[in-house]
Amino acid sequence: MDRPKEDQIRYAGLAGGITGSVTRTLCQPFDVIKIRLQLQVEPIKSQSPKSKYRTIFQTIGTVYREESMLAFWKGHNAAQVLSMTQGVAQFTFYERFNGVLRGMSAFEGRDRARIFLCGACSGSFATFTVMPLDVIKTRLVSQDPNGGYRNAFHAVSSICQNEGLPGLYRGLGPAIMQTAPLTGGQYMFYNLFGDVFKRIESAPQDTLLGPTELMVCGALSGLCTKLILYPLDLVKRRLQIQGFSEGRRTYGKHFVCKHLLQCMYRVVRKEGFLGLYKGLSSSLLKAAVTSAIFFTLYDKLLYSLNKHL
Repeated sequence: MDRPKEDQIRYAGLAGGITGSVTRTLCQPFDVIKIRLQLQVEPIKSQSPKSKYRTIFQTIGTVYREESMLAFWKGHNAAQVLSMTQGVAQFTFYERFNGVLRGMSAFEGRDRARIFLCGACSGSFATFTVMPLDVIKTRLVSQDPNGGYRNAFHAVSSICQNEGLPGLYRGLGPAIMQTAPLTGGQYMFYNLFGDVFKRIESAPQDTLLGPTELMVCGALSGLCTKLILYPLDLVKRRLQIQGFSEGRRTYGKHFVCKHLLQCMYRVVRKEGFLGLYKGLSSSLLKAAVTSAIFFTLYDKLLYSLNKHL
């Protein structure tokens, strides 16, 4: 990921866009399950009869039985555009910003700090760019089977009409607070674990790791960062469905809050501290798989593009 050659920037956006698209297609079901669990106010316990979703496997079965296999790709069109746009924005910004900071004396010998800062800034920029798509995706995934919005375009027009432009940026605060350290941490951990592998194998620092090592590094980086910052992701989802209670009548109690701190307070008060970690198992599984595919495919694709195009 940390390349010294300027020509690596050339195809960063293309590689990032393709990587984001492929990763989203493969991992969308994990996202659907995670969001359903995050938004449920009732306890996520196998012994809770009043809860619609109780475990990961029970949730999968319920979604499949009530809404068919296609429900696991609900909101996929918006999510696909989101992933491609985010991939292009994030990796293009990262590679260019990294190239600028690499030449600054202040970051000489401080590779970890430089990589973290580049990742944090690129992630924040990409998050702001795609936030409306993230709101639309969340609502499409969480709405009643035969209610709410007809499609992504209907969602955009309805939100703008009923909630105004700010409605498309619900949850932006916690999203930025989560994304900056999350993305920076992913890049940092990814390079850290990559260096560990190279030391173990006594390989030069500019050696491109094999697919297995890249997948392990990506999976570990995703797990580490997601575990630390998960509550902000849950708060972001809860904020994104505010004003959308009419479209979620079949999912139990509707959670109401106005801002980040109130959201966290009400979650802890009504659902306990562990309520901030609802859907964590599904999220960690998604983070590991997504990061493994994401970084592995990006590294291999960028290398191929620069080599053959």
